[in-house]
Amino acid sequence: MLKKHGITENTPSELMFSAATIYKNLKFETNDWVGEVLGATSGGSKWSLVEEFMDAEVDGAKVKVKGFKVKVGETGIVEVNMTEFKEDVIVNALHLVEDTTKPVTGYKKYKTKANVAETDYLDNIAVVGWLTSGKACILILPNAFCTSGIEAEPKDKEQATFTLTFEAHADITDDLDHLPVEIYYPTAA
Repeated sequence: MLKKHGITENTPSELMFSAATIYKNLKFETNDWVGEVLGATSGGSKWSLVEEFMDAEVDGAKVKVKGFKVKVGETGIVEVNMTEFKEDVIVNALHLVEDTTKPVTGYKKYKTKANVAETDYLDNIAVVGWLTSGKACILILPNAFCTSGIEAEPKDKEQATFTLTFEAHADITDDLDHLPVEIYYPTAA
């Protein structure tokens, strides 16, 4: 018999209502997750993992043919609506370097640089979403590089936010055919 909905007995425990927590450099060590929370968000986050395909063009085929589809790439992106203006977040987002010339008491001075350095890539950026079962669903994008910079518009009587966009990258020693993205979905109790 056909159902009028997709609800199952598992549905109540597999919903996600709250904003995800964003981590940088998250890894699993000695039976627990270790990483640094990126900061407080307002307006949540958005992630996408998109594969790119092409269909082979073969004379005589006027439709797409099963088996002629070839994967030609993929992208992994996390967009985060930050509200916490933390020093390390600003430095990572803008790929800044500390400038120790002419110090000002009580402040660190940063400047932009001309070239991208290996240290401009985070080990990863991770999105940890919480299911209504209380279990975490984790997406880890490797070698995350912030491509958005920072644009903020502080106003009276409004909370300032800025959106950061991080893109995943393969390491030069990887096979370079796909991104080494990791998705962790909790097992049943």
